[in-house]
Amino acid sequence: MILLRLISWPYARKHILRSLLTTAGIVLGVAVFVGMHTANQSVLAAFHQTIDQIAGATQLQVSAGEPGFDEDVLEKVQSIAEVRAAAPVIEATVQTGRGNLLILGVDMLGDRSLRTYNLEGDQAIDDPLVFLAQPDSLIVTKSFAAETGLTLNSRIPMRTMDGERIFAVRGIMQPGGLASAFGGNLAIMDIYAAQKIFGRGRKFDRIDIALQEGVTLADGAAKLRRVLGPGFQVEPPGSRGEQFEATSRIYALASNITSVFALFIGLFIIYNTLSATTHLRLP
Repeated sequence: MILLRLISWPYARKHILRSLLTTAGIVLGVAVFVGMHTANQSVLAAFHQTIDQIAGATQLQVSAGEPGFDEDVLEKVQSIAEVRAAAPVIEATVQTGRGNLLILGVDMLGDRSLRTYNLEGDQAIDDPLVFLAQPDSLIVTKSFAAETGLTLNSRIPMRTMDGERIFAVRGIMQPGGLASAFGGNLAIMDIYAAQKIFGRGRKFDRIDIALQEGVTLADGAAKLRRVLGPGFQVEPPGSRGEQFEATSRIYALASNITSVFALFIGLFIIYNTLSATTHLRLP
């Protein structure tokens, strides 16, 4: 404290600008490093949470990379005795006039055995056939509806393979569970309408599976791999988060390098300041 009062403080008052620059360099370097690290961890945590919320009661997922796979794969999966429920899914992120949306294309006739859609009030969407008969139908979350001013039967534009099209809000999901995925920016669409709109042809992105009671994940996955053959991935939903984490390591590494570089800039400023101070005090 004596050295601070007798040496450091008088020098800081004499060279205010230099002292402020030194302090700013330290703060900037540390803040960038901590901010980048925190952002990386937040992105990974949010992605894992979204996967869990979308998965619902899903125990295994069948996928085949970006191109997807033909519809007849669903029949093979449903014919396996160890499978209790199998529902095809298409996922796509689209731009709308009211923000970005994660579109989940599902088969409303069979998907409710895996996911729960808590809809507000007495909505006609409780009859899946009504939803299927109107291919422009969407179910949105309450949070997204509140942020964008949407209500039942509101119209919302979306960019599709055929250009911009108008869709109608046929249902609003209550908060919690599936409605919390992707920060609430989620919408449900009939999977066969999604195939056309997103140019999937007669393909699915993945199949979500629930196993019969008493069947272990290892046994169910082994049976699915035997039936489907090579070229398919059969994994629990959490594995998608692990794959994303592995892919994001390059981004995280680049961010950490940038953060460390900013920290070194701060240290360089400190070094130059101390060096200049030493030279100024030498006789």
